[in-house]
Amino acid sequence: MDFLLLFSDRRRVVIEVDGKHHYASGDNASPELYAQMVSEDRRLRLAGYQVYCFGGAELFNGTSRSMVEEFFQQLTARMP
Repeated sequence: MDFLLLFSDRRRVVIEVDGKHHYASGDNASPELYAQMVSEDRRLRLAGYQVYCFGGAELFNGTSRSMVEEFFQQLTARMP
């Protein structure tokens, strides 16, 4: 969990930023690391968290600022 947002109506939102180190060992994809990552995602969801994942590469390109702003606008529009 990289960020936890707590809304006043008890909604809990988890923001994950997943870089290569979350699913690879060196330059090689690791099924074990990937399994750990998705297992934790399921655990959080079953505990009542809304989980949103971003790939690290999404945040380091020319459109990342507008993408993040749009995401948060859409997210907050869904909240009562």
